This record gives sequence, structure tokens and C-alpha cells, in this order.
Amino acid sequence: MKKITLLLGVIIALPLLIGSAQGEILHNYYTIQEDTEELANMYPDIAIYREHGESSLGGLSIFSVDVALNITELSEEELRAMPTMYVDAAHHGNEQMAVEAAYFFLKEVLEKSASNPAYLEGKRLVVTPVVNADGYSIDCRNNAMGVDLNRNYPYMWGEYGTSGTPSFCPASGTYRGSSAGSEIETQANMELMSGMNMYVYLSGHTGSNDIVLPWKITGEYAVEIPDWELYEQFLETSNNVSGLGYRDPSGAGESIAWGYGARTAVSVIVEVDELQWIGATLEDARGMLDNELKMYEMVWENLTLMGGNIEIKGIENGKIALMNMGWGAAYNITYGKQIIGLVESGEEIILNVEYETDGSMTDGISYNRMNITGEEESITEITISIKEEMGIVEEENGIPYPNITLVILTVVMSIMLRNRND
Repeated sequence: MKKITLLLGVIIALPLLIGSAQGEILHNYYTIQEDTEELANMYPDIAIYREHGESSLGGLSIFSVDVALNITELSEEELRAMPTMYVDAAHHGNEQMAVEAAYFFLKEVLEKSASNPAYLEGKRLVVTPVVNADGYSIDCRNNAMGVDLNRNYPYMWGEYGTSGTPSFCPASGTYRGSSAGSEIETQANMELMSGMNMYVYLSGHTGSNDIVLPWKITGEYAVEIPDWELYEQFLETSNNVSGLGYRDPSGAGESIAWGYGARTAVSVIVEVDELQWIGATLEDARGMLDNELKMYEMVWENLTLMGGNIEIKGIENGKIALMNMGWGAAYNITYGKQIIGLVESGEEIILNVEYETDGSMTDGISYNRMNITGEEESITEITISIKEEMGIVEEENGIPYPNITLVILTVVMSIMLRNRND
């Protein structure tokens, strides 16, 4: 069976290996790995290429590129804390255009960030172009064990739309695996995502050219999405730039169900094209993916708005003005003894300034940026420092002082002006 599978894969991949007279051809496994590593190496101050797993057969690496401003100077803890967008592709190895979309997006973020570092400020991007390395190398949907990796994740595993029988190339199936998270590729992807403060997870696929929700919201097996208002804003904005509608998933145990349910990221499949594989140049593919890449870009540029995002607007007369700038509600806003259960998107609230026993102003406002709980306690909790946000460096008897350097500068300028007038 393995010999037949390999032979079929070589026949299918032959056009890619031969090349094209029209221009640079689409990637195979070896060229996407080589080009991705080379791309990261072109931007050593902001990008790191990593290999974080192996395929089921053990011969091919699962690799990703990690992108952040001054990334080599950041500790693992600092990197882990950053709001992160995660993009992967090729859970199904025969969905080549999704791989190209991930590669193009990574390339364009790196190019823009090199000329404008602010494009990366305060955010992290991680891209895994190929999750199913064995399947991608032979243009096969399932992995080498006959498992549909996008039915193998623990969240809602096996509930609907899956098969209990392995499917080997050229057959295509939805075998969920022997147990939840059984496959080495699934485990590697979950481990990678667990090391991120994921705000958004886009998983690239092909076949239907639309957006797939993390779980069914209609019909049998329907489950309410706790952050549906946030999803609605996300989906409407995505549709405005890409034209893509949305639908329920066709099977349980998908990566995005785990991404949202366990890791609390806005998680969707992006079906970037109706075609699985095309004999085209990279230039042609880039043009075909233009709207979808605009959607990826929109997500990146609005990443910190994906959920509640409380900002301090000002402090006056013992009152703190806060506004939720995010696309979703903020929950359990807590400051000292004051707790507000819900602040809707765009809503402003006023809190009373509180003080410690030594007379200094109480610092730190905490809230949850999502309604869903996730697999870790306080995974969605954010704390903002009032003093840092407002530039307060000292307090005495509850009265905030401005920066001492500014005070000295003001005094010096006053003396200089007085001497000049004299």
C-alpha cells in the first residue's frame, strides 16, 4: 500500500518537479520548507525559523516562522505573553493553495515590517505552512496513518461528520483517528498553539471558498458560541474585504474547535480557493488569492481588537474613564473593590479612584477579553496599569505626581525666561 501511495504521489507531483516555462512554479514540500527558511533568514531581527515536530513517518519536519519586533531580544515569557495571530495550512495534504496563502501572507508581513517596524509593534505572528507534511509531499488528504488530521483534535472529537475507518491515498476520508489527539502532527500543532497568547487562529484549507465556524450553530449538534457578537463583527468585516460568507463545519474535532474552545482564540477555517491544486505560477496564485490575503491582513491589523479591549481615556476629579475599544465585550472588569460584569463593545464606563492604606492610588485594572473560559484558568485575563498608561510615576497622599524630569524641565525653562526678560 505504501509503495502504491508513493508512486501515485510522484505522478501527481511530477508537474511541480518539472517546472513551468511561464514562471516560478508552486511549492512542493521541499521547496516550501527551503523558501520559508530562507525568507525568515532574510529578516533575522524579526523572524525565527523553527522545526517543532516530525511527520508520522518521521522523515519530514513540521516547521514554522515566528515573527515579532526585536524577536531575538525577547525572552520566551515575553514572547508567550504577546497578542498572537496564528496561521497554518495543509491539515489536508492535497490543499495546496492554502499553503501558498500562508506563505504569501508571511512574506508580505515581513516585507512591510522591515520598512515599517510599527507594523509589528506589540504583536506576534506565527505561521506553519504545512501541518500534514507526509500528505502534502504526495498530494494526499490524510496523513500517513490514514487519519484526517482535521477530525483528530480533542474538542468535540468524534461527535459528528467523521469516520471510524482509515483512508489511504488515493482514497480520501474523514477518519478521526484511534483516539482524540492521537496523531503526532496534531500533538505538535497543539503544543505550538499552547505556547501562544492566541487572539486569532486562521487555518487555511481549500475546496469551498468560504469561512468555517469552530462548531455548528444550527441544526443537530448545534452549540452556542459564547462570543458570538465578536464573531459577527469579525465575519462581517472579513466579508467586506474578501467577499467570503460563513458556514457550519462539516465534521467535529477540527483544529479550530480546539483553537476557540480550549485556547480562546477567534478561530476559523479560511477556505481560500475552490481548487485543491492548480498548475499555475506563484504570480498567478497570488492574484487568485488577493481577496483572501486582504482578509488575513485585516485580521493582523486589528489583532488586539479581537475581543474586549479596555482603554483608559482619562482621570479627573477622582474618576477614571474607561472605554471598550474591542470588537467584543469585556467581562468582569475589576478595580479594587469595584467589579463590573460586562462592558459592551464601544461602551464607556466611569470608576471611582481607589487608594491604598498608605495613600497611594490603587493601580491595576483587570478584565477578561473573552467570554469563553478555555482550558487554563485566567487564559483571557488582561491587567492594565493605570500609572503606566497615564504616565504617573509617584503618588503622595493619593495625589498623583507627574514625571519628575518634566517638573525640573519646567522650572529651568521658567528661570531662563525670567532671566531673559530681565
